[in-house]
Amino acid sequence: MSFKFRLESLLTYRRFQLDQCRQLMAEVMRDRANCEESMESLRGERELSLETIRNENSSGQVNIRRMASLRYDVSQLDQNKRELMSHFQRYEHQLQLCRQAVQQADAAVKALERLKEKQQKVDEAKQLKKSEIELQDAWAAVNLRS
Repeated sequence: MSFKFRLESLLTYRRFQLDQCRQLMAEVMRDRANCEESMESLRGERELSLETIRNENSSGQVNIRRMASLRYDVSQLDQNKRELMSHFQRYEHQLQLCRQAVQQADAAVKALERLKEKQQKVDEAKQLKKSEIELQDAWAAVNLRS
């Protein structure tokens, strides 16, 4: 007779939950990295625009429309940066929640695995005891007949 863990379906479900949590955490980490890349790109664009403004101002001849356009671009880049910072903070919060969920799911899986292991050892001990009794009975039957 083979050991059958009564909570095997629950263990399978908990493992599935753990995998889902890890997958979600990976997605959040990917989104966070993309957000960081976008912020770096904006930072570079902003620096380029500011450098262009400085160069235009230092040349002596100022094109008012061009300067206004560049300043407007810088203000739009600043607005985009604020939005990305807001997204980044949201990703950080989501990542923290995902880490907690992964820890909880992992703890649940480990607890069920320990329970399964413990019950399996108890079952093996019972099977061993049963086979020892059967062996003793067979020995007694053979030796007492003579």
